Amino acid sequence: MGTRPKIAIVGAGSFSHGKRLIDDLLTVEAFAEGDLVLMGNNIPRLEIVGAYAKNAAGLLRPDVGVIITDKLGLAIDGADIVITIFNVGGYEAFDRDYAIARGYGLDVCIGDTAGPLGAFRALRNGTVMLGIAEDMKKACPGALLINYVNPMAPMVSIASSSGISCLGICGGIESTNDYVAEVLGLPRSELRTVFAGVNHLCWLLDMAGPGGDLYPRFRELMKDPESRGDEAVRFEILQQFGYFASESSGHISDFFPYFRRNAELRDRYCSGSGYSGASGAYHRLLSFIQKRIGNADYLEGQPPASIRSSDYAPAIVEAWISNGNCKIYGNVMNSNGTGRPALPGLPSSACVEVSVEIKGREIIIPPGPKLPPTLAALCTPLALQHSLVSRAFLEQNPEMVFAAIAQDQLTSAILDLPEIRALTYSLFAANTEWLPQGLRGSPRPTVDAGIRPSRPSRFRGSPELDLIRNYERRQKNSGYTRNRD
Repeated sequence: MGTRPKIAIVGAGSFSHGKRLIDDLLTVEAFAEGDLVLMGNNIPRLEIVGAYAKNAAGLLRPDVGVIITDKLGLAIDGADIVITIFNVGGYEAFDRDYAIARGYGLDVCIGDTAGPLGAFRALRNGTVMLGIAEDMKKACPGALLINYVNPMAPMVSIASSSGISCLGICGGIESTNDYVAEVLGLPRSELRTVFAGVNHLCWLLDMAGPGGDLYPRFRELMKDPESRGDEAVRFEILQQFGYFASESSGHISDFFPYFRRNAELRDRYCSGSGYSGASGAYHRLLSFIQKRIGNADYLEGQPPASIRSSDYAPAIVEAWISNGNCKIYGNVMNSNGTGRPALPGLPSSACVEVSVEIKGREIIIPPGPKLPPTLAALCTPLALQHSLVSRAFLEQNPEMVFAAIAQDQLTSAILDLPEIRALTYSLFAANTEWLPQGLRGSPRPTVDAGIRPSRPSRFRGSPELDLIRNYERRQKNSGYTRNRD
């Protein structure tokens, strides 16, 4: 590391992360001087965030220089930290995908993690993510990549395939801690929790505080609709499987066939607003930003936040550039090079969300808790779906993309295999401009297996069926003989 730390944010025009991330980074004591490089392709939005960052740095960290660029090489050259918050295709791409999925009868709340919408978001973002990781090996080989880009698991898998240091972070666990503390009526500081799982489906395994184990009290309080609010999906998971999950009810409703495969279930579980499960909540948010805000200066006159957020990024940055340490929850590969899985019970190919420690310039992954078999079984389909998507991208295999979408539990509860294949065809066609060359084809066509031949099959049945048919034939003939007599 040089005398002036360098932090690069790729996709710095992000509406959701940009301001908060800049505010947080400017609280890092080890970053009292250095360079903050903001890189992006949406120039109007980048200039808005850049102007804000320069003003905030002037107020809080006058020795931090703010550089704005659309050149990735300039942004990451010699960087100590690279933070990714980009979204390839933006609203335009997601709007296309969402309309296609709706046309096939799929109803989702968010659609940034699983199923056909999550898969094609991963394919679009994968090209940029792999390019960043490969360039980091040359331009800043000792740097850490901190990823926010969704879907988280495929992005960490793709970046990690290059061999760089990579850590995915998400705010779901901290927002869940805040929610649980509110339900329990406790200050957040008095709540102690343990989580493990996969991103957007990470399980709250233990909760403790004044009086010891708080899970029994929490389960009882969650029976009250007033206490749990609009978290009907997470409450149903809690009462059926015994554990509470991170992220919102909207996210979780997208992962399973239990909550939104028909109108009756959506009315029952997803009638709340926004990310509690409302149909198209994320699409409506992006549409509002695109149509009502656009490239307006939404940060004009905004002061820097006076209090650091609960996001993990500033603590990670502090530890990495000052040779310190911190403990956070991060997304890492389950086969993490230690010879033992980070999270026993889940596939070695999975990206998992577990407690990790940053110690100097090293990511230390202690042995994770063993998930109860019921929770591992709930996580595994999503983990394997993400592994298939990542592998499909790296091998540029359209058939594997179809297979990943066919594994999605909500999609397969609504569509049959030919319909899923047709949906995949449509999404490939809609996303051609953002996909690598090897994924610009389509899955192979198939013949309708449901068409029956008019003549008897020329293939023999099983011996058991032959015995049954022979018995039935003899009974029929015997009956015919008695009647004739």
